[in-house]
Amino acid sequence: MLIGRFCSPLRVRRAPSLAATALFAVFGAACGGDPAAPDVPPVVQVTASGSTTLLSGSAVSLSATYRDNKGKLVPTAVFTWSSSDAAVATVAPTGQVVGAKAGTATITATSSGTSGAVSVTVNPGAASKVVITTQPAGAVAGVRLTTQPVVEIRDAADNLVTTSSASVVAAVNGSGTLTGTLTAAVTGGVARFTDLALGGTVGGRTLVFASPGLTAATSNVVDLVAGPPVALAYVGTPVRLRSGLPASAAGNSIALQLRDSEGNNAAVAGRVVTATVGTGLGDAVTSGLTAITNAQGRASFDALTVTALAGTRTLTFRTDQIATTPSVIASIVGGAPTRMAIERDVPATVELFAPIVPAPIVRLLDALGNASPEAGVQVRATRVGSALQAATVLTDDQGRASFTGLAVASGTGSSPVLFAADNFPTVTSRAMAVLPTDGSPQPSFITTAVSDADTARRTLELATTTSSFLPFFQARNAQQQPMANVGIRWEVRDPSRASVTTDGRITGLLPGRTFVVAQGSRTPSVADSLQVFIPRSGTGPIVRTTLTTYRMPADTFSMVVELVSRDGQPFAAADLEFSWPGTSTSFFAPFDVTTWQALRSGVVIQRSDNKDILRVTWASATPVAGPVQLFRFSARVLRRNQGNQVVITLNQLLRGDLTDVTGAASVYNPFIIIP
Repeated sequence: MLIGRFCSPLRVRRAPSLAATALFAVFGAACGGDPAAPDVPPVVQVTASGSTTLLSGSAVSLSATYRDNKGKLVPTAVFTWSSSDAAVATVAPTGQVVGAKAGTATITATSSGTSGAVSVTVNPGAASKVVITTQPAGAVAGVRLTTQPVVEIRDAADNLVTTSSASVVAAVNGSGTLTGTLTAAVTGGVARFTDLALGGTVGGRTLVFASPGLTAATSNVVDLVAGPPVALAYVGTPVRLRSGLPASAAGNSIALQLRDSEGNNAAVAGRVVTATVGTGLGDAVTSGLTAITNAQGRASFDALTVTALAGTRTLTFRTDQIATTPSVIASIVGGAPTRMAIERDVPATVELFAPIVPAPIVRLLDALGNASPEAGVQVRATRVGSALQAATVLTDDQGRASFTGLAVASGTGSSPVLFAADNFPTVTSRAMAVLPTDGSPQPSFITTAVSDADTARRTLELATTTSSFLPFFQARNAQQQPMANVGIRWEVRDPSRASVTTDGRITGLLPGRTFVVAQGSRTPSVADSLQVFIPRSGTGPIVRTTLTTYRMPADTFSMVVELVSRDGQPFAAADLEFSWPGTSTSFFAPFDVTTWQALRSGVVIQRSDNKDILRVTWASATPVAGPVQLFRFSARVLRRNQGNQVVITLNQLLRGDLTDVTGAASVYNPFIIIP
């Protein structure tokens, strides 16, 4: 109680005595204070080496002092530093503060339980990168994106730099196109695009947004899908239709595809596509001319049927709201067979037991008379009073039954051969005389030619319709030694055009062209032949090609078409058409004409509608004495072991006095064999 009383507040009215002073020295400390040095709250004071308003990424150093409860500076004080928002600003143990996210943070220094603080403000730093805040989406080819991209200019700490005045350029990454306003100005740190559109093939794309000096931004993958249909495209295979049969029966794929503006398949179902069939030789009956697009936007004409004469027709396709009308050339071949015809007849004479050469050929025909390419039909040959060998044949994929090896095993005399097949009328050959076997020596080699001066020339032009000509002939044995003219049989392929004697003399009968063959009587495979041209008269002009042989063993060949005056009268003008048996897409084309060249002034050559026809006209102010060479054509071999012809159609031929001699002119359409 004494101390408590002593520690109560004292009221000093006069200066204390020495005794009192001594007494206070004893009890003053126990009372918690020294009147000469009173207690105060400890204080931590924080100071900055610079401004406490920072740009993101910059730093400022802070320092702190600690004063104890006597107000004395404690130089050994240890401080702990902390930030109220480390995302805004961080502080190191040394007191260094680094700004990051824009905002305000309180930096606090603590020592011995006492803290002091300073407020730090962080503003955006220098522009560093482009950031996409709204990703592009809804990409339809050729159409504006349904979600247009928005980008921002930011500093390294991802702060929006509102003071930036940059511009941002958009581009597509990789293939494809990007259209619209590709450069957007930055306002308040934000650039907004309004009309970007992607183009190109469907698939994933990314967009790149760039600004000079800044790190560019790449978008998420945008899935580009096909746009609305604006075109119709043919996507089927080359068309080969069988007359009267649906397209699917001949293995055709006749398909049309809707396409967008970028050429992508437009998957739009339910669009009606209509086909039309162009005109050609004779009238055509058609069906299955409409098809509807499926879920992939494709229309298939499996039921398309054209009943017509063989040839080519143009198929054209159209659908509503689309201006394009694609077309394709269709080759029309024979349909289902209904009858047979003899394509190559039996020879007039054969020997007993010898193979019939050339082998007779029977072809299937459809209801319109087209050759029907029906394979696998069994055709049987019979002859009254005779037994035949190799008399049953199946048709090939061209509908032909070739009786190779057919021979008469018994019976002589003259009678026809009957060809029969199930469900078809029987056809009858011409009379064929069967002779006893010839025991004469057989040649190993036979050569026929127009003359011995040029044994390669195998095209003969008779002087008149009834002229006779004895060609060069030579038979040789296996040692290449000449043989007597025995064991030889001569034959005319078309006996209505010319005849031939046993020694090979050829006599014209009717204008036209035929082949004359010399062959071994028992070895018909040993043979050679001439192509014989019989003119209309001995004086009328001739239109021909400079053809010395009809066998073309090389891969390319060329010929010249010329006019020949046979009465010495000059020519002034000509109009003709020149055609050949198709291109590489044609089923039976052994060759194709690749180039043509006019050989004199005044000759004009035009190809007719991309068809295999050349229209050739020539006119000269000064009459020209023949031969008049008009043009040269070059051809390329497509298929071997086939034959066909070029056809010259003479529309008009004028003499020098402008007399029309078209009706008196002979036209030589040469046959060409590709061995």
